[in-house]
Amino acid sequence: MFTKALFPVDLEDIVTAEHALKYLNGILSKGQEIHLLGVLPGFNMPVVASYFPEGAIETAIAAMEHQLTELAELNLGDSVHWEVHVAEGAPHREIVKTADRLGCDLIAIPSHNHSLVEKVLLGSVTTKVVEQASCSVFVMR
Repeated sequence: MFTKALFPVDLEDIVTAEHALKYLNGILSKGQEIHLLGVLPGFNMPVVASYFPEGAIETAIAAMEHQLTELAELNLGDSVHWEVHVAEGAPHREIVKTADRLGCDLIAIPSHNHSLVEKVLLGSVTTKVVEQASCSVFVMR
């Protein structure tokens, strides 16, 4: 079965993340790993970075790491091995890149129920991850 799962977290929808993480924890067994990933928008672009005060990026990363750690502690505890990661950039690219870098054999991603208009205008991170991932992708509703 799977040994290392990447779980991308959208902290804007924490309720969905909690439900999906509990579900994922229930189907994984001891010895398996869950890597929680939060993705910040591309602050590293010079034009974008110039609008933020010095240290803002580091503060945002630390805050996201803290939120992801709390999420994991509350919903996973010590039932499985878990780690927290934060990346910057386009979410679908960072999810695929992190899964490859960590050697994950599964990306378990919650799906949001966006309207057709939102999908057309914004694109779907989940759809792009499914198309581009080199490992299995488990989409949770």
